[in-house]
Amino acid sequence: MTHPSDFPDWGHFLEAQGVDFRPAYFDLARAYGTDFLDFICAFDGKWGIDHSIPTDAQRSVISEARALMISMQEIADSNDRRITTARQLAGYVAGLGTSRANDWHQRCGGRVPETTDDGTVEAAFRILARDFLGFRLLGTTHIAAVLDAHPIADSLFSRFTDDEPLGRMFKEAVACSTATGPEAQMDKENPRWAALFPLWSDGNRSTLKFHDIPGDILHSAVVTKYAANDAVEAVQNSTVALLELARNLSAGETVSTATYVGLAGLRLEDSVEAIGLEGIRLRRSTPLDPGCLNGTTQIWMIAEIDTELRYLDNKVQPFNHHDTLDITFVGRSAEHTEIVETHRRFLASQLERLRFSVLLSSGVDDALASNATFTMIANPMTGTAEPLQTNLPHNSSAHELDGEIADALSIWLPRVMAMPENLSLPMRRLLRAAAERDDPVDSLVDAVVCWEGLFGATPEISFQVTGAMSVLLEPSDMASREALFKELRDIYNSRSKVVHGSVEVGAKKFTHTDAVNQAQRTVALGIAAFRAVLESPHLTSESESRLRSRRVLLGF
Repeated sequence: MTHPSDFPDWGHFLEAQGVDFRPAYFDLARAYGTDFLDFICAFDGKWGIDHSIPTDAQRSVISEARALMISMQEIADSNDRRITTARQLAGYVAGLGTSRANDWHQRCGGRVPETTDDGTVEAAFRILARDFLGFRLLGTTHIAAVLDAHPIADSLFSRFTDDEPLGRMFKEAVACSTATGPEAQMDKENPRWAALFPLWSDGNRSTLKFHDIPGDILHSAVVTKYAANDAVEAVQNSTVALLELARNLSAGETVSTATYVGLAGLRLEDSVEAIGLEGIRLRRSTPLDPGCLNGTTQIWMIAEIDTELRYLDNKVQPFNHHDTLDITFVGRSAEHTEIVETHRRFLASQLERLRFSVLLSSGVDDALASNATFTMIANPMTGTAEPLQTNLPHNSSAHELDGEIADALSIWLPRVMAMPENLSLPMRRLLRAAAERDDPVDSLVDAVVCWEGLFGATPEISFQVTGAMSVLLEPSDMASREALFKELRDIYNSRSKVVHGSVEVGAKKFTHTDAVNQAQRTVALGIAAFRAVLESPHLTSESESRLRSRRVLLGF
């Protein structure tokens, strides 16, 4: 018996769990988080280890971890305490031959592949990825606090320095440098000592130092599927893949990497492992993905968007006589600016159209709208990092994407990706109405603008829009068409009155409840109309909304 449901009552469960285990677990969870505890206990149950009967090994690990936590509470300085915590709980321990976190993980039955050092850079990275997975889940400080103390680190840096592809961009930057003086001479003698300031095709430009690359690679590895009792090998493989990506980038190649996007408000149903689409994948978030800094907004789903990346220019970082960065160097050419802007437009378009495809796939009556909480590109040379939002709302649940929606996505995403640019404005307005507006009146206005973007024409724009939508959505049943036309006309009139100030929201004639209901209905009708347009090649190909309206109403 391992779960509360296996016992007659809660009291019997607590007795079996042990009077000391539960408070010790919660003390540790408050300090270090449940992801770290699940890892050291190699626990991958559905309800959490606090709702299970621990094994003897798990009891021992929790007891040891709590004793260490109590001993470190005596350290007065908070920064010293964070670093000591990282080293004690997740740093290398000579007597164990690994980190304490990894040792605990193995004692509790965690699956760790046999990893031997064959003298290669890859082997060194696999050993470090294994030993420092617990550190990453702990997340108390920078990886430098534990990396340098690992015995394989010196060997890694030696092997790393001799890795010709990794050092190529340093060698080329120094060779092209026109700088003079003692520091420039040192760079020419030892190119890997130089600090570079490359511009990447995603627009990122930051200092790049050769000795920082191992830590960035180790800290950037993510996995598509995570299990607390069987994650080490997947993280090792991801780390080695990033190493190869770094080599290709340093050699000046254009690589295909992933841009990770956190989608709030959505999650995959248990029966759906992942959703693979052309150029885009949707998967569950893992503890190795970013969260949100407010601690309440949950990110359950990650979109991975295939993205091209390369460096555009690569120069040694110049410093002025005050030994600070010379900001006059930061500018970029018009050609590079266009490349960066093209990259950003591509990514924004891919994300926007993905979100819209999810909206159309969810159906008319249950709009599954989502917002991006973070967007970051996997660049092992700079680390995978992005400022995270703090002003997101609390969400204790999310709409689920089931198998039916997954199948629908495979239909709608290609249609939306192929959609002409003239439909982008109504798409954005419908997305804004469904996902981004807190005020129902704003949502109502945006959704009607979407209608106009699809079917707007003069004269009598309201008649053209509502008439075209009525015919399109009710092609054969005249009674239903008439009823829909009247509904559309009433909504359109409500929008006009609100915009022109002839009715006050909250008044008897237009209550807040009326505003909410009409906004939801306006979005639903917008989804239905957009789906109908994209299902018709003739309507999709029309270059203007007036031509689309004419084709619906007149047939040509």
